[in-house]
Amino acid sequence: MKAGTMEGLIGAGVNMKLMDTPMRVYKEARRKGDLGAMERAMGYASEFQDTAYEYKEKAEKELRKEMQENREEQQREREEALAERREETKETQKETAEKLAQKAEENRNGNDVSTENTKTPPADSLVISNEGQKLLQDNRPDPDIEAPDLETPSIDAPDIPSNTDAKTDVKFYSSTGTSVEAPPVGKNVSVGV
Repeated sequence: MKAGTMEGLIGAGVNMKLMDTPMRVYKEARRKGDLGAMERAMGYASEFQDTAYEYKEKAEKELRKEMQENREEQQREREEALAERREETKETQKETAEKLAQKAEENRNGNDVSTENTKTPPADSLVISNEGQKLLQDNRPDPDIEAPDLETPSIDAPDIPSNTDAKTDVKFYSSTGTSVEAPPVGKNVSVGV
């Protein structure tokens, strides 16, 4: 807020508060029946009220002026930002056009820089030292010695039946110890809780 607006608001507020005193005097004079004191009090109150309205009008006028200045400032800032963006866009377009022209010229001359710079790096290689080569020769198996037969298992595993769903000679016993017929496997499962 600028000084003129603040002065108007403060002046209006002070004069409205000052108007309270003559109004109290007016009420007291009315209660007493003093007509002269009532007229004087109303005169002071109306003066303070008129002054408060003058300050109010001044504050409104200054506020409108301040708002107009702010709008003009914001418009100027927007125009400057737009001009800056246009300039930046022109510069980037110019740089892009220059780069494209340079690449086109390089392609015409056969000096394609992009393929020269993107050659594949050499693959990693492994070099075995002389000691390592000697150790490798010393530790190689003799070609005359026959390798053990890995296909025959050294441990005999028991045979597992291929069909476990078939009925076998499995007996079930009840809680009393009597033999009960085995239920069919995989059918009619009943769960009781």
